[in-house]
Amino acid sequence: MSDVLSKSFPNFDVKIQKQDGTTFTISYHDFVHHILLLRQVIKHPEMTQEGDILEKFIKQYCEKMARQQMKFKHQQLKLSWQIDWIWHVHRLHPLAYYDDCCKQLVDGEPVDQKVQTFPTNYNNEYDTTTSNSSTNSHVNFVPSIDLVQAVLRQRDFLNKFKKHIFYTCNLERMNRSLFVKLVQKYVLFMKLAQQNDIIVPTFNIDLIWHTHLRYPMHYRACSIAVCGFVLDHNDSIEASVLTDAFQKTADRWKKAYNSSIIEDVEKTTVIPSRDTSFTHTVFASIFNDSFVGIESGFESNGGDVGDSSGGNGDGSNGDGGGTSNCGGGGVSSCGGGGASSCGGEYNECGGGCGGD
Repeated sequence: MSDVLSKSFPNFDVKIQKQDGTTFTISYHDFVHHILLLRQVIKHPEMTQEGDILEKFIKQYCEKMARQQMKFKHQQLKLSWQIDWIWHVHRLHPLAYYDDCCKQLVDGEPVDQKVQTFPTNYNNEYDTTTSNSSTNSHVNFVPSIDLVQAVLRQRDFLNKFKKHIFYTCNLERMNRSLFVKLVQKYVLFMKLAQQNDIIVPTFNIDLIWHTHLRYPMHYRACSIAVCGFVLDHNDSIEASVLTDAFQKTADRWKKAYNSSIIEDVEKTTVIPSRDTSFTHTVFASIFNDSFVGIESGFESNGGDVGDSSGGNGDGSNGDGGGTSNCGGGGVSSCGGGGASSCGGEYNECGGGCGGD
């Protein structure tokens, strides 16, 4: 992993532990990388609009994938943020992405995320490492999804993100225990998934979900462990279907965890922290009826190492917006009033999921 983010942002890992001891890790640096990318895309609306610029970077992305120019760490370190954005959107469709890589790449293996570096060459409009397509017509990578339309559908998610505290907050001062709870609630959400059924997350859950999807192989393994299948994510379900599915998800959540899936935690996202270098490891069972607790350990250069958190797994301390379809399909936008109808400033839905 790159040290670029570690120089300015604290890092802590949340480790999701199975009963057999197997663990899956989601780090705060993964989350920061994702948030910084979203902020950058919002500053450049041409990357979410139909036109030559978007088409150009989609073409470059496909050429790089076909020529195996994104597979290794040193190659990913050189990616422009525009290519990273197109790659990100493709990875938001885990079943399609996996199949596209396995069926079309020379080695038959998915290209996985190897670094946590956010590209700094923001003004580089063209990626000069991509060869002229006229001399490489024999190389081909054609995603099974329409990447232009997939990018355009992300505008709804980005508009909701602009209303969220993570759009403007100081990521160097993140409340550690809140990040733990966000990941915990994301796992609780995944545990509700059933094949051939639609479940809809809140926006905070969706932010963690999108972060996790940036690591395709890790996501695939974790999803199989938690759900028993690969939970797909899509964003094409009609709003009317989405709204009804969210209410059903909220009801299922209430029955399973005796709490509301909607909680207002954004106001507690950022708190002062005296240390900027530490590791926070959290272990939580994913197969018990609830989380049995959290064991916290820290490594620090001194000062206040922060708080250690305990939890009973009711998922009451995280919220956001999104959707999931556990049988293919996905999610679109939703509007409307209160939490139960997927509306409101923070509790809007976005994203999607499904099972294979």
